[in-house]
Amino acid sequence: MNVEVDEEITFSSRDFKDKGGSQDDPMVIKLDIANFAVHKVLVDNSSSADIIFWNVLKRMGLEVSGLSPVQTPLAGFGGSEVVAMGTIDLPISMGEEPKRRTMIVKFLVMDTPFAYNVILGRPGLNLFKAVVSTYHQKMKFPTKSGIGEVSCDQREARRCYNMSLRKGKSEERTKRKEK
Repeated sequence: MNVEVDEEITFSSRDFKDKGGSQDDPMVIKLDIANFAVHKVLVDNSSSADIIFWNVLKRMGLEVSGLSPVQTPLAGFGGSEVVAMGTIDLPISMGEEPKRRTMIVKFLVMDTPFAYNVILGRPGLNLFKAVVSTYHQKMKFPTKSGIGEVSCDQREARRCYNMSLRKGKSEERTKRKEK
């Protein structure tokens, strides 16, 4: 899609919708990926990769036997290396018509439990020319019809955050028992 709009992307008080959440919540959105509505998408501009998890691809019923191999491991939290199963190119659509945009994103496929279904990192954000405001809990991007936007689902963000805390505590208890 050739985006011809040359509008400035700005955020104002009109963009802020207090939904009882916090601006400190992670940015969690819904995206259409390969014609599936995928919830629990973490927008993470500190991630150098776009990641989709194996269990999500299985639930989507996508044929993933032809994953492209990956040569370089991914650095996880604390510097630990994580090896991806491979990569897959999938179409992502965001925004609502007429301010909707679709791009093909290359995802690393990971087979590990995680509170989110997808991580949209810098490569995907840059592909969409997206600008994220954590204060406004909103992401904006140019389309042929003007500036499109996607808002954070703060209820889902809180659920995912709490799930990741519970998972972390349970792993910590397991490690203590093993010692």
